[in-house]
Amino acid sequence: MIRFKNEDGAALVVTLMIVTLLLLFILTQFYQVTNTTKQVDTVGHTIDARSIAEMGIDYYRSKINQFNDEQTIEDFLNGFPTRVEVDGNRRFAIKQKNIKKTNEIITIHISSTGTAYGKNITIQDKLVINLP
Repeated sequence: MIRFKNEDGAALVVTLMIVTLLLLFILTQFYQVTNTTKQVDTVGHTIDARSIAEMGIDYYRSKINQFNDEQTIEDFLNGFPTRVEVDGNRRFAIKQKNIKKTNEIITIHISSTGTAYGKNITIQDKLVINLP
């Protein structure tokens, strides 16, 4: 084995290189974990917003099931709240697109927008009421 005459400081250089490589590896892993956490939160909020929008459709459907022909459909629908707050960060809003009436059925087109933690998802639906 060949020995160099001036080996002072070689251990320091090797140690600094190893520490630098370890620090780079740790920082890369930290970045990946942080990025993955943000992605998971975004997907979770989107799923939550869609569930809240579907909840709005279900809510509207349950209210429509209470309809009887003692009053007009317009008067019945006027009493509905258009926005419902689920909690501080989640709510849904319902909009009636149009109402079509015939002698046998009433068709209502609605949209429900679910909002969860700043994410908005809108879904459309059609409700059909069979008249007696």
